[in-house]
Amino acid sequence: MSQRNNGDSPILILSGVKGDTRRYRTFHPYEQLRLAGVDCQLSHITDPRLREKSRRANVVILHRLPMDRYVESLLADWQQRGALLILDVDDLVFEPGAFRWINSPDFSDPLRAALYQEEMHRQRLILDACQAVIASTEFLAGHVRQQGKLAWVHRNAFSLEMINRAEAAYSSRPVSSDRLVIGYASGTPTHDEDFALVKPALKKLLQQFPQAEVWIIGPLDPGRDWGSLASRIRRLPLVPWRELPEYLVQFDINLAPLVMDNPFAQSKSEIKYMEAALVRSPTIASPTDAYRFAIRPGENGYLAAGDSEWEQALTLLIEQPHQRRLAGEEAYTQVRQNYHPERRAADLLSTLDQISRHVLGSPFLAHDLNTQAEIEAGKSTSVPGDFRIDPELERNPTLAQRALYSIRYRGVRTLLIQIWVYFRRIVAPIFPFPPVRK
Repeated sequence: MSQRNNGDSPILILSGVKGDTRRYRTFHPYEQLRLAGVDCQLSHITDPRLREKSRRANVVILHRLPMDRYVESLLADWQQRGALLILDVDDLVFEPGAFRWINSPDFSDPLRAALYQEEMHRQRLILDACQAVIASTEFLAGHVRQQGKLAWVHRNAFSLEMINRAEAAYSSRPVSSDRLVIGYASGTPTHDEDFALVKPALKKLLQQFPQAEVWIIGPLDPGRDWGSLASRIRRLPLVPWRELPEYLVQFDINLAPLVMDNPFAQSKSEIKYMEAALVRSPTIASPTDAYRFAIRPGENGYLAAGDSEWEQALTLLIEQPHQRRLAGEEAYTQVRQNYHPERRAADLLSTLDQISRHVLGSPFLAHDLNTQAEIEAGKSTSVPGDFRIDPELERNPTLAQRALYSIRYRGVRTLLIQIWVYFRRIVAPIFPFPPVRK
């Protein structure tokens, strides 16, 4: 079946941020919709052609977009034309009261903390303006429903390029050695308390198993209380996502701890499990809603809620390499089956159809698109087999473009605070942030 080019229901996916959250929640759904043959556009709030693109859209999916004068005018245009407005959420950034649960070192800076809280209030205004919400987890969807909004779940999933790079990393993985790597990958500097959950078990097991070492990727402070074990804690900088599989494939055990009584942590999706599974590395995770959805303990991974459970799961996987391999292989099989963009394309179409029927009383599409069978058979004409997002699109907007947008629509004060936050982070390795006081 051919791609919808008749323009009766084109979709615009619009983000207000950069980074992995934008990639997972806009680039990947864009790929999924193209696989299904849907006429879809991808844009950023700083896009100079956004106004032109937005005039075609009858369905607009908004991601991490704070309210401002420009956004307000766009919303007015869409609402006047009767466009279906859907908010996409993958964190509790729309709930200002959740700020106290965010464990970020740069929030010790009162200017940074105030700016972030202002952003949360602005994103709450977007929630109020939208007719429905798509969330990355059931936990988030529940919070949205408590606000009186309709909410559906569309889980984070990998892209075609991600699976291709993971397969390449796995096929060229290093030759096995006597070393055993327990790994943790942190994408943001907000996971110190999460990692602290597994530290007691790690200290004990590093003493018990001399071949084990811990690799930490990204911005995380493991503490300075490792004593003689410190030489077996390897720190690695944050790596680009295209290179990440080359590191994850060296993890014999992947860790995904989250503080269970922290709503902000509970809202996290299962991407740490998914990304490791693509290179067949087994995961031990905290039993949050998302990880309980993804992991069947003892089959495709393990769940651990306290010191003893972390120790038991780690010990089992250290002592039983055969079980490590089985769990990693099963995780790979399940992730390929449940999170593949071909599968997620059909699920996203179903979700959008349900939203349209509930909100507008009519189906999302007037006629059929590529079916699940056609997508899996490679008969979709809308996306080439080697589809990948242009890295140039990821690099935009530039700092200059973002600064220009801020001064036009948010004012000089906001721009100056953003500049201060940017440079404060640069000098943080030399002048660390003080402990956060809440």
